[in-house]
Amino acid sequence: MPQYRYVGLDSGGAERRGVIEAEDGKAAARLLRQRSIFPEKVSAVNAAADGDGVGPLAHLNPLRLLSPGVNDMVTLYRQLAMMLRAGIPLATALEECARMQQRLTLARAIGRVNKRIAEGASFAAACGQEKRIFPPLATNLMAAGEQSGNLEMVLDRLAESIERSHDIKRQLMSAMFYPSFVLVVAAGIVVFMVVWVIPKFSTFLSARHAELPASTLMLLDFAQWARDYGMYVSGALGGAVLLLLAAYTTKAGKRRIDAFVLRIPVIGAATLVAAMAQASWNLSMLIRSGITILEALRVLGRVVGNLAVADCFKGAADELLKGCALSKAFERQRHITRMMRQMAAVGERSGELDAVMRGVGEYYQKELASKLKFLVVVIEPTLILLTGGIVFCVYYSLFQAVMAVSKGGM
Repeated sequence: MPQYRYVGLDSGGAERRGVIEAEDGKAAARLLRQRSIFPEKVSAVNAAADGDGVGPLAHLNPLRLLSPGVNDMVTLYRQLAMMLRAGIPLATALEECARMQQRLTLARAIGRVNKRIAEGASFAAACGQEKRIFPPLATNLMAAGEQSGNLEMVLDRLAESIERSHDIKRQLMSAMFYPSFVLVVAAGIVVFMVVWVIPKFSTFLSARHAELPASTLMLLDFAQWARDYGMYVSGALGGAVLLLLAAYTTKAGKRRIDAFVLRIPVIGAATLVAAMAQASWNLSMLIRSGITILEALRVLGRVVGNLAVADCFKGAADELLKGCALSKAFERQRHITRMMRQMAAVGERSGELDAVMRGVGEYYQKELASKLKFLVVVIEPTLILLTGGIVFCVYYSLFQAVMAVSKGGM
């Protein structure tokens, strides 16, 4: 028998939600009235979509099977906020959002969330069971929004936070793209020279029986060594990379690698600034949404990307439990910057910690842009000189060989 999802009021005026079986929509409404529930909305549950409000044609587009991205989550939060602000009930807003989603996985998750809400769960608790879709930051903010009655405002802040965090990651990726590209080009040049150019030139010189200069002999010896052992070296490097990636999938390995990254000159400073910018924005947003400082620090310990920095916020939360002030708790953490500590003290004295942290986030975002520019300025000429030096050494050695052969009577 078909199922129908309903929203209505009972005899006492309380809102009731749930799912009922009936032959059609009219029969469902009649059954509800017999149970002293006056339906405001009755809608069919789409069995083909497993109750998530997504039709079977959604499966025809393979792109819909991908996991939701940043833009999908930002759009969802903005849509929900606009609908709630317009007075649309949460259940109805979630149904509409599920139908509008481009990603099937997100639409299904929204459907499951709506079903749990109909069964009596809160919005935050229902989202908390979808850990792959809604991170701890989101569920904590939703819980605070539900308690304060400002869920739509919290959803807007959450969308803004995701956009800012994505912008920080995009800046880091953009800054590292050019150096990575130059390194790949340099490696490609070396491989081309070793595999193609130098062997042919070696054959040419061997046929002339000329006395070659030391630079050319070194180049030919290196090329021969690379051909003999290059596969072993490449395999060892590939194995080391795979081991690092495997270690990065574990918490202990990621923690050590993240701590090592912070010690790398220039790159470590940019990474730390990015972490401070993310932490400052989120701390400001969490406090402004009504979450306690202790719980906000615990949330930061779960959402900050660099585990070494995240551990510092967990440690600060532990210090706070012991009765320590926030600024003092920050001072005892290795990777929390001096400015973050000082501004935390300012925020505590003024009682405007959320506004102060927001200002810190804006400062660090500008500081990140500055450090990334400096990173590019330092790395770009270094890599260009490295690539140019490799090419110069090869052509200089070959040119000396040509001069030696020509002096030998060629």
